[in-house]
Amino acid sequence: EYEKGISAAVVDVSSALDRIRASLPADMLPPRIFKIIDATAPVATLAIRPNNDAVPDMIKVRQICDNDLRNFLLRLPDVARVEVFGGHKPEVRIALNQDLIRAHNLDIGEIAAAIAVQNRNIPGGTIIRDQEQFLITIHQEKLEFENLLDIVLKKEGSGVVHLRDIANISADSEDRFSFFHGNGKPAIAVNILRPETGHVTTTLNTLKKALPELKKEFSNLEIEIVDTSGDIIETSISNMVSALRDAILLTVGVIFILLARTRATLLTAISIPFTFLLTFAGMDLLGLELNIVTLTGIILAVGLLVDDSIVVIENIDRHMRMPGNTPKEAAIVGTQEIYLADFSGTLTTLVVLLPVMFVGGYAQKILRPLSMTLSLALSFSYVVSVTVIPLLAPYLQGSFGWEEKLSHGLTRFSEFLLEPVRKLFSRLFVLAEHRRLLFIVAGVVLLVISMRQMPLVGRDLMPPMDTGIVKISFETGAGSPVSSTEEIARTMETMIRQIPGFVRMSTLVGSESGVISFGAERTPQEGTITVHFVDRFKRKSTIWEIEAALRLKFEAIPGMKSVEVYDYGATPLSSISAPIDVRITGPDPEILNRLAEEVLNRLSKVKGLTDISRSWEMNKKEMVLILNPEQLARYGIDPVRVGQVLNTSTQGVRATMMRVSGQLGYAVTLKYSGSGLKNRGDLEMLTVASPKGPVPLKELGHFEQRLKQTRLIREDLNSVVNIHGFRSTTAISHIQDQVDSTLAEMVLPSGYEIRQKGEIMNMNESFSNLGKAMVIAIILVYFTMVPVFRSFVHPLTVMIAIPLAFIGISWAMLLAGRHFCMPASMGMILLSGIVVNNSILLMDFIQQARAQGKTRNEAVLGAIRTRARPIIMTAASTIVGMLPIAMEMAVGLERLSPLAVVAIGGLLVSTFLTLLYIPIFYTLADDMLGFFSKVTVTERV
Repeated sequence: EYEKGISAAVVDVSSALDRIRASLPADMLPPRIFKIIDATAPVATLAIRPNNDAVPDMIKVRQICDNDLRNFLLRLPDVARVEVFGGHKPEVRIALNQDLIRAHNLDIGEIAAAIAVQNRNIPGGTIIRDQEQFLITIHQEKLEFENLLDIVLKKEGSGVVHLRDIANISADSEDRFSFFHGNGKPAIAVNILRPETGHVTTTLNTLKKALPELKKEFSNLEIEIVDTSGDIIETSISNMVSALRDAILLTVGVIFILLARTRATLLTAISIPFTFLLTFAGMDLLGLELNIVTLTGIILAVGLLVDDSIVVIENIDRHMRMPGNTPKEAAIVGTQEIYLADFSGTLTTLVVLLPVMFVGGYAQKILRPLSMTLSLALSFSYVVSVTVIPLLAPYLQGSFGWEEKLSHGLTRFSEFLLEPVRKLFSRLFVLAEHRRLLFIVAGVVLLVISMRQMPLVGRDLMPPMDTGIVKISFETGAGSPVSSTEEIARTMETMIRQIPGFVRMSTLVGSESGVISFGAERTPQEGTITVHFVDRFKRKSTIWEIEAALRLKFEAIPGMKSVEVYDYGATPLSSISAPIDVRITGPDPEILNRLAEEVLNRLSKVKGLTDISRSWEMNKKEMVLILNPEQLARYGIDPVRVGQVLNTSTQGVRATMMRVSGQLGYAVTLKYSGSGLKNRGDLEMLTVASPKGPVPLKELGHFEQRLKQTRLIREDLNSVVNIHGFRSTTAISHIQDQVDSTLAEMVLPSGYEIRQKGEIMNMNESFSNLGKAMVIAIILVYFTMVPVFRSFVHPLTVMIAIPLAFIGISWAMLLAGRHFCMPASMGMILLSGIVVNNSILLMDFIQQARAQGKTRNEAVLGAIRTRARPIIMTAASTIVGMLPIAMEMAVGLERLSPLAVVAIGGLLVSTFLTLLYIPIFYTLADDMLGFFSKVTVTERV
């Protein structure tokens, strides 16, 4: 729910947990709530490893990272949190002798409690005397490595049992259930996180500046950045600036050719920096960041913002050529004549952007900054066109000899291009005047044919993007040790290094409690590798071709259970696990497992899916103890106590933390000595203390081996298994159609249900919201033009340009190989506001000409001849301004290029059809108004 703030959501969840807290088990740890937001993603990941003999092992590296290095980084400005990952946590391990424990009738729980009591100060109360108050505290000897074995466990006969009597101690590391590799080498990972309101680039720049000092401070460590989101941001911004430059040069170049006036072109070019300065100031006031989305808005605005200036300059230039007009008079009259039509055109574009800002959901989150940036640029562009342009126009008239020759040559060239257009559409109008129905039917047929091509285009929520970053999620066999997973990871890393364009990688396996930025819920058999390659402009293969090559390599690795290879940003939202997400719900895990296997087999036949996996399987080995109630009662043993003994015996138990001044301290862990528990026999010989002495577990029950699900997932109070599927560049709608078809054939048992989550659910919601925004935008355009034309009919005539524009959309997307997506929907909405500008210019000229006494045909033909130039110029400038986006000339523009493709295709077709169909519909509307006017007069008579 994008309408609800994350802080409000945290409060809601916390309140819900508070309501049920009393019904939770008493020994359960309190639930922890984590906010997963943009700032949760690390700005950078550092790999830390020993650099010399001063740091003997990874345990010491972990200790330094957890304490001194973390504190150094937290002192940096713009760094909010630092998280450490990678195993090798130091601990003090107490190895217990099972035979001696039985001999003294102890169990591991009692020993842990005795150690914990020795490691804390005990409050003794308060004494109040006269005007003074005293606190009483029982201080015990500080627990240190050297005196651990002196702890008294129990009284026995005339003596006592010390810890040394039943155990040995050693400095070691916790059992490894996770590890980290940086560029294929073992390391400790350190994630740098920014504040919630901070910026990635700000924090990253702070880190890079501090890196030399950090390396100097910790010269005994090798420190390198192995993962960062900053590289793609910096590359994108750099590419976007280049694309913006190209858009400006292309736009000015086209204007120069078509306007055929050196100084008039210079005047248009001057309006661009004026408008951008005002736009950046407005963005700063509104708190808009300069990122890929807003920069796309700036590039889109290049072609649009000069439209206002072109219209004003062209009209001023036309008046300057008229005899008797001084430059100043021409500037005033030319601006006054056009400013209302110019304002109407700008306003129609602005009003179509308004609904997008409040459309709700994911569409609003992504498109609102784009709409706001465009709105600012267009607003300031109009202000500049009617203030700065008329002010400077008189001073930029006249020319040198070479300018006259150049302008004359360009004029002849532009007229060579434009005159055939004028003649063609003038003749077509004369031809269509008496065959209006035929031309209208032809237009409708063309529109229907074009719209029927849309299913071929395909639909996506957001288009795929070649970020140069590949994510690899892999899993080894259930129950395999972490050392086996590490060997497979090394094999994968070697294969990855052989791919051309490789830059760096980081490998995560397992998870650690409370370390959110590294991900959670990974078992020691599950890992993720993040690989960075050079950007797409510097390599021959696309990211999807690289992924395909890696899949082939990984298939041959023995011991690999499953692997998913997908591009970073494969799903547009972090809440979407995979583009295709089939959710099966029901009460029985066994039946869910069978259904999941059937769905997985069916999806494996779907064309376009690259990786198919399931969220859990029924293959995790479980040893179940079936207790005998009579035996428990006989020995006076509580079943909970049996569970505690089993848990502490197999996992060990953390007795306490050995505190070290200024550091996180060490865990003191109890475990049985020797080779440990390896089979059922070892488990059966475990003892539980009782009033009658130690009792082996085999006396209390028997063990059975079973298989259980590898992960427990519940959604909406139901057991759930998810089947995930990824894709390369195939449209999600084309894949979804196949998925729906194959799943429709399944017969489900009663109480079980299959639902689609994934990208399709969000796509349908976003398209629905944008469809509503489209309808509202068209209504706003209509009511915006009613007061301008002082008519309820002629705004409809003007809006005929909108369906004309839609004719070009499907063909443009098919030719460009783009899918219809959320940015394409935004392009259609934007197009609705842009294309009516041309219609307004035609209608405004026709109405002014008729007001001056010209006949309808004279007015219409005059509008076609006079307005063809500014209409084609504004369309051409808008189209070339969008070319860098359509051609994806920056990393990241893949996400928004469909917007430009839609706008270019629609504008290209509508520009020429407008010159024909707007006059046709104007004459039709005029005839209808004349007819109804005569009927009204007759009725009155």
